[in-house]
Amino acid sequence: MRVIAGKYKGFNLLSPKSKDSRPTDNKVKEAIFDMLYPLKENFISLDLFSGTGQMGIEFLSRGAKSVYFNERNPKTFRILKENLKKIKSEDHHTLRLDFRKALAFYKKNGLVFDYIFLDPPYDGNYLQEAINLILDYELLAHKSIMITESDRNIDFSNYKGLRTIKEKSYGRKIIKFYIRDEDNLSR
Repeated sequence: MRVIAGKYKGFNLLSPKSKDSRPTDNKVKEAIFDMLYPLKENFISLDLFSGTGQMGIEFLSRGAKSVYFNERNPKTFRILKENLKKIKSEDHHTLRLDFRKALAFYKKNGLVFDYIFLDPPYDGNYLQEAINLILDYELLAHKSIMITESDRNIDFSNYKGLRTIKEKSYGRKIIKFYIRDEDNLSR
């Protein structure tokens, strides 16, 4: 894994030596950021199921004012912290909580995000539950985008308050981009 663009371009990132980890391929990561281009100025991003932090670090590399990382697994969290230390960025905040508690923490602290990236474990209802909490807590800023990476067989397309604006499949994975229903398609 490496940072593919921006001020940290070329940095090699650590990754766990585990079969349970599914790092986002560089090709998919590049496609996601191509679809987001141009990014807002001074944006704030959330990488809720951070893993090693590669997506949030990519946001940092591309000019994020701040990125919020959350990773519950203690071993993976240590790798995330090492990766952040490696790039020497101070424009980030890390939590090691269950995603529900992390989202409640962000709401309690009045945070809203311009970009939210969700790539939870494929088993379970994590994605659906996270999206519902993000909408309930109003964590997605006006004219902002939520990006999900999931198994293409998971049906989570019917959310009141969200509209799919882009999607692309990569084998078993599907990437979807959402905006709030009241937001128009222009950024």
